[in-house]
Amino acid sequence: MNNLYYGNTVLAWITAGGLILVSLVLGKTLYWVFKNVCGPILRKSGRKLFGIIIDMIEEPIVFMAVIVGIRYSLKTLTLSDEIAQNADYALSFVITLTITWLVIRLYNSLHQRYFVPLAEKTATSLDDHLLPLFRKGLNAILWTIGIIVALNNAGYNITPVLAGLGIGGLAFALSVQHTFGNILSGLLIYTDGHFKVGDRIQLRSERADIDGIVTDIGLRTSTVKTRYEGRYVNIPNSFLTNRDVVNVETENGRQLFAVYKLTHDTTAEEIQNFIKMIGDAVKTTAGTKETVVTGLIAVSEIALDVMLLYWIDDDASKIKTRTEINLKILEGMASQDITFSDRTIITYNKDIQY
Repeated sequence: MNNLYYGNTVLAWITAGGLILVSLVLGKTLYWVFKNVCGPILRKSGRKLFGIIIDMIEEPIVFMAVIVGIRYSLKTLTLSDEIAQNADYALSFVITLTITWLVIRLYNSLHQRYFVPLAEKTATSLDDHLLPLFRKGLNAILWTIGIIVALNNAGYNITPVLAGLGIGGLAFALSVQHTFGNILSGLLIYTDGHFKVGDRIQLRSERADIDGIVTDIGLRTSTVKTRYEGRYVNIPNSFLTNRDVVNVETENGRQLFAVYKLTHDTTAEEIQNFIKMIGDAVKTTAGTKETVVTGLIAVSEIALDVMLLYWIDDDASKIKTRTEINLKILEGMASQDITFSDRTIITYNKDIQY
């Protein structure tokens, strides 16, 4: 028992191993107590917050107890300065990462238990999109800080690491500047409130015109279901904030305009009857507004131009409403024996003396 092995007696090695074994047993005991005693008692008492804390800290605390036991067991041994220092650095590194793990587990649990239900109760969906991004960002920041502190506790010179993080962060920011631009634009869309999910919008661009219903507003892109094709189009949010977007839902009805070119042999009385007839055709059609504007707007060599201007409701079909009105106009023209002009151009053949 007194023989030396690597500078320590057999008894010293057995004592160190025993301390490590005791720390493992103590860790298992703490885990069982947290799992089967403290947790159920707190949950039955209605203290949900403390129950969540116990559930989240039990594994890191047990692991911490084992690491501390290993650290103190090594103190009982006679080790060279270099080995003792390296062992101390390694254990300090592991303990720092364990504390970081503990903090992150605790926050994620509180986030899921309290913050997510709170966001679901709000009227806006902005916080529903921001919360996952905030959680991932905070986890990344905490892990980065934890690793840097752990390296510092392990005796590592972190100055080059911080310099590398600065250069890498700049390169990363440049590579994802478009993504962050779309995210910022998504936040602007939420805060401005120009349109929301379920609104019909019209977007005019150089490549194509988009007319459809907004089905989703994400942090990076928004989705529009086109009105006629029924296709889903993903549009970058920065594109929406840099273009003119018409929110059709905000208009108080939609305006329709038509011009009817009548023949020159149409009398003034017939024109008056025609004007009254087209006005009645609009007023007797479902989905139209009360305001109707009609009149003889031009007398030319080609035809007598009668104008019709009216508005329809927001939810009315433009095609169906216009079809119904035009059919009534055709029936009225047939009953009044009014015809359209077939002349589209004037040709002058008179010789001119210069």
